Amino acid sequence: MVQQLRQQKLLQALDRARQMSVADVMQQLNVSRDTARRDIVAITEKGLAQRIHGGVQVLNFGSKIPSFQDRLQQFTATKIGLAKTVLPLITAGQYVFIDVSTTLLKLTQLLTQQVTVYTHSLDNAISLATNPAITLHVLGGELNQMNRFMAGPETLAALRHVQFDQVIVGAVTVTATGIYFSDEADAAVKRQALAQTAQGVLVCEHRKFGQVARFQGGTLAQLQVVVTDEPLRPTERAWFKPTTTFMTLTGGLQDD
Repeated sequence: MVQQLRQQKLLQALDRARQMSVADVMQQLNVSRDTARRDIVAITEKGLAQRIHGGVQVLNFGSKIPSFQDRLQQFTATKIGLAKTVLPLITAGQYVFIDVSTTLLKLTQLLTQQVTVYTHSLDNAISLATNPAITLHVLGGELNQMNRFMAGPETLAALRHVQFDQVIVGAVTVTATGIYFSDEADAAVKRQALAQTAQGVLVCEHRKFGQVARFQGGTLAQLQVVVTDEPLRPTERAWFKPTTTFMTLTGGLQDD
């Protein structure tokens, strides 16, 4: 494929996804990592897109946080890869909290281990409802129709007396002070769950590090494992405890 046609195809894909990692560009165009990066540079230098760490996004991306259904269409290859990376951490007999997240929805579709799952995600519940290996607890509460999760006092009350083996969460953004979300009631559910486990697992794309959101759902000290699509910068890794395990799509365990 000639360069001009390849870049047109990239721009069309970017218009649908809004944001793409280098790996996404490689898969979409069927090109090498070097070619993907050259095409990203080319379209950003023409002012047609905005380059970010590890990928590219449409201009003015982030003026509002996309809905759950919009996010479900983005980063499909990356989400599946992240879900497959997390899957081996879950072992038979565990009690696991699984957060509302498009990546973690992919995780629920892959589960075959006999585990007990608690979730406030409507889509996670639907995904797991017919899985015979799963003992499912759907947390009640008021339904957020746009982002398809339950939250509120009833949700927190249902969580309060459960000690989890693992709490697996996503994030809208990650900063040096914690993981953040766009909805206050949703953030409260994460805080409650992370307070009741010895193993907090964060799963998100590296692009979410250093962005801005309003409501804290947990501290970085509560996270024992961090799973990202690409390695974090040294400054970002320094936000976490020295004992934190880092895992990536590009290299498994992230070395120091």
